[in-house]
Amino acid sequence: MADVQTLGRYKLQRKIAGGATGGVYEAVDPKLDRPVAIKTIVKSYLNEEASREYSVRFREEAHAVARLDHPNIVQVHDFGEEGEVAFIVMEFIRGQDLKHCFDGNVRFEAREFVRMMCELLSALDYAHRAGIVHRDIKPANVMLDAGGHVKLMMDFSVARLIDVDRTGRTQARSMVGAASCMSPEQVQGLSVDHRSDLFSSGIVLYQFLTNQRPFTGDTLTLLKMIVHEDPVRPSQINAALSPELDRVISRALAKAPEARYQSAADFGRALQRVFEGKPAEEEGG
Repeated sequence: MADVQTLGRYKLQRKIAGGATGGVYEAVDPKLDRPVAIKTIVKSYLNEEASREYSVRFREEAHAVARLDHPNIVQVHDFGEEGEVAFIVMEFIRGQDLKHCFDGNVRFEAREFVRMMCELLSALDYAHRAGIVHRDIKPANVMLDAGGHVKLMMDFSVARLIDVDRTGRTQARSMVGAASCMSPEQVQGLSVDHRSDLFSSGIVLYQFLTNQRPFTGDTLTLLKMIVHEDPVRPSQINAALSPELDRVISRALAKAPEARYQSAADFGRALQRVFEGKPAEEEGG
């Protein structure tokens, strides 16, 4: 990719981010004269059978994601393959991702982070109702545009697409996603559904509340903690936080999917209730 100047009709301008299997570039669509972001996925290390399988899954997922139309989801404009490179063309977001904010110890007012979390959860609720599970919710995939609004990046890594079966559930043995944001079922290589995204979203909320990750350590320690240990309650780190936020975190980060919020909308409603000074759960909920 080092010497590539174009992909399809798109002219690459600069590399924004890199990864193990590709990168993200700022580019120009000369046909429409607009900036775009292009995510590339290099398939060269896959064998022939795996490469064919990836191409099928890539097209299926790109078609599905391109149909999503939500203000808090990065819009997919186009996709294609050239040689050993598959690529996704997305709207270009002028802003930064939450990872950079958290790494820079940026603190958000409660009104801001509640709004951001509700935007993220609204995006996920929409995707889930469309039958799409993200499987890699993490701060680096949550963009903030120039107005501070959430734009969720839909991920297209080789590992993720190869290990997703046609029912939309991740096959056993795969561990897809950033280790620190995985759900217990992902760590254990079990099938996942939309509630895995809610666990990962709970990790994002925990970082908003505490500026710390709930699970830390070397990879093995981290994965054991995700499966077996509960994190320190946010109010123990910041005494100014309402115990009701502890309850929201506790349910979002429940080890068993059936003990978590059962929809992103439920999660968002609970968080909004706490922000309004009400109990996280409605009476009888």
